Amino acid sequence: MEGAFDKNCQSCQALQNLISLTITPQVFETPYWVVEHSHPTSIKGWLVVILSRHCKALHELTKDEWEDLGQLLPKLCQGLHKVLGAEKEYIIQLAEGKGFNHVHFHVIARLPDWPDDLRGIRVFSGLGTSVENALSADDLTPLVQELSAYLLSR
Repeated sequence: MEGAFDKNCQSCQALQNLISLTITPQVFETPYWVVEHSHPTSIKGWLVVILSRHCKALHELTKDEWEDLGQLLPKLCQGLHKVLGAEKEYIIQLAEGKGFNHVHFHVIARLPDWPDDLRGIRVFSGLGTSVENALSADDLTPLVQELSAYLLSR
């Protein structure tokens, strides 16, 4: 198991409040995972579930981390369905981006009216600094607040 934080990891820096990777309040937190709304993105309901310690690979997770994640992911998917009307939810874990070699999951609400060019792995065209029409804090904060309330009630 690795140490708590890596100074070269942007996820670790964000967990220590040294930088911010989002423009909204935190969605939810468990003993092992932090949930935020992704930014920049053009997609409402793009959540990122970040392990609260530095870890590069899934096989390095502890039993407690896996169990906590196993309880968290269904709640997030149900919340995206109830709050946003998600028809499906995508869950993706790569942790390969420069500065993001830290276990984190993308949990993405796939809405019924999505165009084909956003479906499946093409969803990543809606994430990152090159995204046109990135959603603002005003666009996302009400959703984050509603999701947070839903998750706290479960």
